[in-house]
Amino acid sequence: MSQRREQLAERLPALDALESWYHVPLLVVLVGFMFWIRVRNWRRFLVDGEVLFSGNDAWYHLRQVEYTVVNWPSTLPFEPWTSFPTGTAVGQFGTLYDQIVATAALVIGLGSPSEQTTALTLLFAPAVFGTLVAIPAYFLAKRFGGRFGGVVGVAILALSPSTFLARSVAGFSDHHAAEAFFQVLAVAVIVIALTVAEREKPVYEQFVERDASSLRRPIGWAVLAGIAISVYIWVWPPGLLLVGIFGVFLLIALPAAYLRGESPEHVAIVSAVTLSVVGVLTLVTFQSTEISVTSFSLLHPALAFLGAIGCVFMAWLARTVEARDLPGLAYPGTILGLFVLGAVVMAIVTPSLFEYFLNQLERIVGLGSSATALTVGEAQPPFQAGVPFGEAVNQALGFFRNSYGLAFFTGIAGAVVLFVRLVLGRSKQQAAAVFILVWTALMVAATLTQTRFNYYLIVPICVLNAVLVGELIRFLASTDTATGLRNLEAYQVLTVLAVVLLITAPLVVGSGAALTSAGGYADERSYPGSTVRGWSGSLDWMANNTPAEGTYGGYNNSMDYYGEYERTDDFDYPDGAYGVLSWWDYGHWITTLGERIPTANPFQQNARQAANFLLADNVSRANEIARTEDGEGVRYVMIDWRMADPAGGALFTAPFTWYNDGPLSVYDDVTPIVTQQAGSQRPSLAFYAYEQRHYETMRTRLYSFHGSAVEPEPVVVDYESPIPQGGSIAQASPPSGNESAIKRFDNMSAARAFVEEDGSAQIGGVGAYPQERVAALEHYRLADASQRLSSQLTQTLFQRLQATGLNASELVPTSPSWVKTFERVPGAAVEGTGPANTTVEATVEMRMPGSESTFNYTQQATTDDQGEFTMTLPYSTTGYEQWGTEQGATNVSVQATGPYTFQTPVEGGSDNASRWNATAEVSEGAVIGRTNESVTVDLQQESVSIPADTSAGNDTASGNASAATNASATENGSADANASSAGGGTNATGANMTNASSMAAPGERVADATRAASPQAEGAR
Repeated sequence: MSQRREQLAERLPALDALESWYHVPLLVVLVGFMFWIRVRNWRRFLVDGEVLFSGNDAWYHLRQVEYTVVNWPSTLPFEPWTSFPTGTAVGQFGTLYDQIVATAALVIGLGSPSEQTTALTLLFAPAVFGTLVAIPAYFLAKRFGGRFGGVVGVAILALSPSTFLARSVAGFSDHHAAEAFFQVLAVAVIVIALTVAEREKPVYEQFVERDASSLRRPIGWAVLAGIAISVYIWVWPPGLLLVGIFGVFLLIALPAAYLRGESPEHVAIVSAVTLSVVGVLTLVTFQSTEISVTSFSLLHPALAFLGAIGCVFMAWLARTVEARDLPGLAYPGTILGLFVLGAVVMAIVTPSLFEYFLNQLERIVGLGSSATALTVGEAQPPFQAGVPFGEAVNQALGFFRNSYGLAFFTGIAGAVVLFVRLVLGRSKQQAAAVFILVWTALMVAATLTQTRFNYYLIVPICVLNAVLVGELIRFLASTDTATGLRNLEAYQVLTVLAVVLLITAPLVVGSGAALTSAGGYADERSYPGSTVRGWSGSLDWMANNTPAEGTYGGYNNSMDYYGEYERTDDFDYPDGAYGVLSWWDYGHWITTLGERIPTANPFQQNARQAANFLLADNVSRANEIARTEDGEGVRYVMIDWRMADPAGGALFTAPFTWYNDGPLSVYDDVTPIVTQQAGSQRPSLAFYAYEQRHYETMRTRLYSFHGSAVEPEPVVVDYESPIPQGGSIAQASPPSGNESAIKRFDNMSAARAFVEEDGSAQIGGVGAYPQERVAALEHYRLADASQRLSSQLTQTLFQRLQATGLNASELVPTSPSWVKTFERVPGAAVEGTGPANTTVEATVEMRMPGSESTFNYTQQATTDDQGEFTMTLPYSTTGYEQWGTEQGATNVSVQATGPYTFQTPVEGGSDNASRWNATAEVSEGAVIGRTNESVTVDLQQESVSIPADTSAGNDTASGNASAATNASATENGSADANASSAGGGTNATGANMTNASSMAAPGERVADATRAASPQAEGAR
């Protein structure tokens, strides 16, 4: 300290106190800032009085917290309300994290919290845990960089716009923030235990002599470290990762200590006690004998006890090698050799267990992930898969720079400093320093494997920056013991502050009320997301308008939503229970908001089943997937626009990755047609050209056509051949010049002739026009459609309208509602008579909920030689009020405007044209299989008038399905029915898209595009 400062200290005792306590107000400000930016937008998560969360897993934590509030302190032992038809043990959900939040809700709610109080408690939980991370982070940073280094570390923690911040804002109520807090807390206690071990130097003889006074501190801290690790695992079972980190540390630190001439026994004893405590505490709470990282299994205590035994062995081996006066390298060489030998023996004796461990290493720290794992956003690496190594490095560095600014690179410098101090023997915390370096290295590897682990990496970066700042202070003070600014002269203090400013300034720059980049980053992520808002209306409808689980079909076996169910591999669902099929991202929403049982969920259970159903082009196979051997099977299918349209991005493409019912890729489904805009470096998307496989999938037949039959039209998509894009979807371009990519022809003959001559063009494959006929579905009906539309989709559709020149009804045949809910029904059996060997077309107009928009469902059948035909119809026209949830049925919101019309194609010329017609009502009871009534239809011949200009050349005029005829020429003289809307209903697409973006005129009619052809049976129920 300078003479001037000594004089000031003598005159102003408060200056000395300020130097001793300056960090406290700084930490209070930083911690307060951390909490403020995390909660300042919490009201955004209140939508119409309901608490909404961001992400998917937060919703299942809500389920667990609500259950624990009702059954405190128990969490769900087994969950039958997801993963239909087996149920599941939820593993890493329903842990200490949920118990803590539930207990807080009970305290806040004075023992009886409301649902909203419970939800709000969970809403704020990540912000609380995220802020609390600053406490153990400060003490870790202080241990290696002094108080000022600790403050700098917390400043980086508070100011970094990293994954940790995104995972700890209010509303992102997954377990990530709690994970980070309890891991950092455990690491802080481990570091203290290791430091005490090196200082107190416990040895085996002290146990023999029962020297309790000498062992009290090292063993006490070892026990606390074991408890801290166990608590971390109780919060997140995959926290077994920390035991693995401890193991890697021991394999490095103990041989290093031996080579330095120090006994590894001190650290080995403390580590053995720590891991033994972990083994005991995880053994007490294990729930499964299987080998599993994600649930409380025997693997957790087994690895901990194995590590403890290894510590004892390595301590004994050190004494043995030393007693026999073997070379120094014999100790690490023996350990390495035994480790390799153990791995080889495991690979030979238990190859499945060996492969399991290799897979876990690869997916966590091995820079490798399966294709299905990469469909999870947080499991993706911070670089694009498949790019060259140099580009991958640049992308990863860009990711770290965006998260930490210069702090990531100064953290690397801090790691170098810490390593050099270790090598030079200048560190007074050798074992603790090794642990920090191992921890950091493995967290970097984990982050490069899955970006989710970046929320762990931030604290090691803070600690290493504290190391760098502490080393700078020691260097300027020319003493190895200096830890604070009080040891420096004024110019030296300014030097340190300049370095700190250099590190933190890029993190401070911000704008608006957020003040910093971290504040702005938190604001951008403080929303529940548009998707859950888009789904909420449909899930509310499901909760109130579908039968309670266990009552479908009239059964009285209602399932208790908060009931306790015994663990089993295959839950025995009662009669009347059923599943709801959707993509796995939406499973938790179906459980919590809809209170129904999804088949697939964000645990990725039954993801293949969902993919195989959605992409099935064989209806019999789809029905097979939907049915189960016992119970009702899947009764509802929920499809949103993101699953059905390429604009949905990953939600559209992910099912291809999971599909395993045959060879299929996204290349078989869709080709983007792109155009090069003048002055633009990148091509812009014009529209999509679809293969026939796209129109045959269940998701398209349901979402786009509501199960109705669809006929091809003489519309051609003309484009240049697709160009492979190195792992992404191949792109194509429109024809050169001013030619339109969409061409219309008078008949199919002309269209096919153009396609054959062109070579790369195709018939149909755009908008509502398939390349070939798509048969109607017999056992699926639209039961409800959300009134909410996606602005992203409507904007995309508007761009496609401009690019293709199609009208709204041609581009999107039915309303592009956010979510559409379909019910699987037996269907009503129809028996009819008419002329022999001809096509009978049944059409009904259905009204969409909440508007006057309509759509037509059309199906065809062929009469036999006696003129008889049968068909199965999924939509009813009467009797809705007789069948509701009290009767175990659905309160369908999509209802018919009138009866079915049954018609045959027009026969004869313009002077003697006729067709066979009939109408019939179909009752709800018949459609849902609750009554034995059958529908009979007797078609009668009637004369029709046809305009004279509808017949030309060798083409035969075709009759319209309504009174107004819209004839078109057909090949080979066969009759094609080009049906328009029976009853003149308003097109749902036109009406809704008009409201959304003025893309179509109200009341625009939609071509039903149903032509007479041989029908394709949907498949047996």
